This record gives sequence, structure tokens and C-alpha cells, in this order.
Amino acid sequence: MRRYVIVLVLMAIMVGSLFRASQQTGARLMNMFATIGIFLFGVVGTLALSRWQSGEGLKEVRAALRSLEPDWLITDWAQQGGGRPDYLLVGPGGIVSVSLDETPQSTWARIARGRVARSRARAEAAARWLRERTGTVAGPEIPVSTILVLIRRRAEEGFTAGGVTVLNAETLADYVRALGGQAVLDERARIQLTRAFRSA
Repeated sequence: MRRYVIVLVLMAIMVGSLFRASQQTGARLMNMFATIGIFLFGVVGTLALSRWQSGEGLKEVRAALRSLEPDWLITDWAQQGGGRPDYLLVGPGGIVSVSLDETPQSTWARIARGRVARSRARAEAAARWLRERTGTVAGPEIPVSTILVLIRRRAEEGFTAGGVTVLNAETLADYVRALGGQAVLDERARIQLTRAFRSA
């Protein structure tokens, strides 16, 4: 984020210098370059804001997940891909697949619905990946819950579609805790299941 701020400050100085030089010399070409600089300033500013929003949303998600420990064992696959969920949670109530969506709040509603629908499909595929492996490790009776967390957009409270619950980071921990109401996995089973998934 600091790099973006430095670039924006340098661009602002450059644009100001070009406009000043244009006034003093009367060279219209400098006005054109300054206008291009303003456009580029907006692009870089948008990228910086997106990066900051994503970073803050991710921090909230990680804080929510840390609050679930030690009852829930958490595996971070956010940077690994491969059809897996971003986070795997194994707790007393079973298995939870958590995927993230970075659609910004400013996106037009129709476009946002399409993006969130694609993220929901990805979350469903990740949950299928887990279910396929759960059957071979611990039996098909272990419940697998699927969550999609919107980290840059407000989710409708308790919105569920196609077996995927869409949440924001601040409601993630409470929702997962509620899933642990009926214990189906003891501590030893949770450890064994987590190790099996991590080695898969």
C-alpha cells in the first residue's frame, strides 16, 4: 500500500508541475500530458483503494477464523488454488468450506450478481472437492457446510442459494460456532481429518 501512496504523491507533483509549466510557457502539449497524468492518477488510486479494501477484508476474515480456535482447526489454502476452498475448517460440528469473493460495493448490481454467482459456483466446486475426500477419509456422514464470504461488498443477511451461505466477515465466526451445536467429531477425529486433508 505504501508503494501506491508514494506513486500517487509523485504523480500529483508531476501533474502540478506540468500544468504550471504549461501556464508559464504557453505550451499546450504539456496540458495534454498533465491531463493524461490525471487519468493515470485515477487508475492508480482505484488500484490502491481495491488493494486496501481487499487487505482489510482479508484481515477481518482471518481475525474471525482465529477466534474459532482451538475448537476449530483451520487450514489456509487462500493462495494455493487447485479447486480447494480458501479456508478449510474442521470442528465439532463437521467440516466447513470457506471461499472468498472480492466483488466491490461500487460494482453495478447486475454485474455484481454475475460475479457473486461465479464465486458461489466456485465455492460449490470446492465443497464437492472436500466431500469427495471426506468419504474416503472419515465416511460420507460427516456434514460439509459451504460459506462464501464477501470481503468488499455487503451481503444480504443469511442469504443462502444452492447450498452456499453468503456472509460478511463480521458474521462468519458466529455462524460457524452455531454449526458446532451438535458435536459429530471429537478432538482426535478433527486432528486426523485435518491431517488427511492437508496431505491430499
